[in-house]
Amino acid sequence: MKTGHRCRPYLSLSVLAVLLFAWVPLLAEVDEESLMRILGPQEPPFVPQHPIAIVGGTVIDATGAPPKLGHTVIIEGERITRVGPSESVDIPDGAQVIDAEGMTIMPGIINSNQHIQLNPLYPAPTADLPLDVLRARWEETFARMPHRAWVYLMQGVTSMRQTSGPSARILPVKKRIDSGELAGPRIFLGGALFMSRQHFEHYIEENNTPEDAVEWLRDEFAYNVLYDIEEGTDKYLGPEYNYWKLYMSDEEYDGENDFSDEELRYIIDKAHAHGKIIDVHAGPHNPGLRRMLDFDIDTLEHPFYGHVLIDEDVIQGYVDKNVIVDTLLRVMVTGAENFEDPHQFNETLFIMSMEPKEYRLLMRYRDKMLFNRKHPDQSGLPIYKSDRATLEGRSDGGDTFGISGPSYDMVQKRRAVSHENMRRFIRAGAKLSLGTDTPSFLNFQQEDPNATEYQQMVEEGLTPMDAVIAATRNGAEALGMADQLGTVEEGKLADVIVVSGNPLADLEALRRVYAVIKGGVRYK
Repeated sequence: MKTGHRCRPYLSLSVLAVLLFAWVPLLAEVDEESLMRILGPQEPPFVPQHPIAIVGGTVIDATGAPPKLGHTVIIEGERITRVGPSESVDIPDGAQVIDAEGMTIMPGIINSNQHIQLNPLYPAPTADLPLDVLRARWEETFARMPHRAWVYLMQGVTSMRQTSGPSARILPVKKRIDSGELAGPRIFLGGALFMSRQHFEHYIEENNTPEDAVEWLRDEFAYNVLYDIEEGTDKYLGPEYNYWKLYMSDEEYDGENDFSDEELRYIIDKAHAHGKIIDVHAGPHNPGLRRMLDFDIDTLEHPFYGHVLIDEDVIQGYVDKNVIVDTLLRVMVTGAENFEDPHQFNETLFIMSMEPKEYRLLMRYRDKMLFNRKHPDQSGLPIYKSDRATLEGRSDGGDTFGISGPSYDMVQKRRAVSHENMRRFIRAGAKLSLGTDTPSFLNFQQEDPNATEYQQMVEEGLTPMDAVIAATRNGAEALGMADQLGTVEEGKLADVIVVSGNPLADLEALRRVYAVIKGGVRYK
């Protein structure tokens, strides 16, 4: 039946019950126990239990169409079944009604670069630390994966691309989410980082990785070192893997440590033959990015940050090939801002989000940053890296890793380059998808990294609508799921969020996620 009446969830239960029984005939036969079941977020198991009507909001469907005011979205089972003007939409019997007046109804956020197994102050897997210390720290992060998945969902992320990680640890969490046991985003796995033998050997040598940690590094941190290219790729042909991530040379490029052209073509052809997406981490440097234009890749990982401006003809090459580029600029910018004002680490938000020992570690980082800021002419104290001599003699195994960190001046220069690189991609018309690499080091946007990255994209030149599309529809395309996810359209999977305000006019709106629905289940 048709109705224009909507429940307001902030009323007391007794008053709300009176209003519902008096105003909404469709609930007239619902008893109190049933009424309790259709108010607010659902309890586990997280499977669709009743229809949902999101009534009277402004729909930004992420198709590129203008916002639609006064619209209602109907969800039945796990699908969106109706989107239209509120006065013309029938609300199903027994539906939970969400009053979205003054709010925006939009697709759930799709984060193209996110992790559930990391910690904001994670120890590097290549650390020159005792193996038992590394193992203990990683076990702590693994234990937090279900909670981290829940946090991401509460921030409005309904799908995430888990950009590498130990599948043996992550897959059970994914299965518990998929079965409805746990609350979390849809997790799309890529398995381990695909790395050439020579690249891996150079990597562990450069970082002084202890010999007894090498096997652990491959297995737990998940570097898929292709000693045997056929066997190494066969491991990731299963349906649980959505994509393969090729880890090419990082900032210093000479090409000697990467896959050969023949190896690359074998890997890419095999992936595509089995329905896998090819994701590439190559850069940021011109030779590596230019080389990959010769191959049929699908997505490119955060090529903005670094100390090298990317040539505009290289960028245009990726635009012409319709390669989707995930953003991840805010991580680097935030790192630079923390250099500028490390006192922000004292904010209550950071303190509440961390264990005491993590907070003490963060304070040590802060003090090093303050020193570097006051002495910009010096090479810079190690911020998140340290040399072997620094680690020796520490009773706690050391709080830092690797080799020396950048100076304050270098951070500022890289920040400027990162900004300009992103602007170049935007000016060229690159197809961007939102990625945060949460929770990487110095990515301390605990309140909402997605909203922060969204704001950054707009500040760099995207229109707010294009930034919404980058955070939703383009992310679905990067997953090969554009026919199922990423837009608010009839027939799509019901991954929908409601935010207070209008994100096209108010860049803070994505911080105010009022309701989260994934697969027809209301979680928030």
